[in-house]
Amino acid sequence: MIRSQILNNAYFSSANDGSLEQVLKSVGFEKGSATMHQTHSSDISFADSHETYECDGLYTDKKLLPLVVKTADCVPILMESNKRISAIHAGWRGLEQLIFEKSLKVHDISSLSISIGPHARKCCYEVGVEFTKKFKNSIDIVENKYYLDLTKNIKNFAFKNNINLEDTGECTICNKKYFSYRENRTNERQFSFIWI
Repeated sequence: MIRSQILNNAYFSSANDGSLEQVLKSVGFEKGSATMHQTHSSDISFADSHETYECDGLYTDKKLLPLVVKTADCVPILMESNKRISAIHAGWRGLEQLIFEKSLKVHDISSLSISIGPHARKCCYEVGVEFTKKFKNSIDIVENKYYLDLTKNIKNFAFKNNINLEDTGECTICNKKYFSYRENRTNERQFSFIWI
């Protein structure tokens, strides 16, 4: 499991860390968490209890309520500002619908820190030519193949706004420590979570 170096209580699990219950228990939680029924939307909800929300982003100011993202190639984004946190599930569909930009509205940008977890990286994430229209500035072309950088716009935003940002650098496709839907159509997921 990877622990964030810039967020107070934030972790990214791997395929070897077990179920959500086991992962949470390993850091001292046995009472549950706030999770999402993720549909690649740009919907964001306020979480105030241990339940499953219909959205792809959660935020809260409640103490000791872990917010959980489940991924197997999409980008898990954990954020913290002042006394508020959020957890975002960002695949290409969500990013196209501006889920990252929408999630910023619940934070004080001047105190924001962002941590990006393991996801499909541009080294392996081959896409079709149609993505050059959807993500004009986030495509690398190598030997007539198109590779998508899911986090380029996020990193650019953080740099331009002097926001504290970290990235695990892990690729779920080529690193066998992680579940990858693109690699083998797995139903398994790793977990990213944060709490106050």
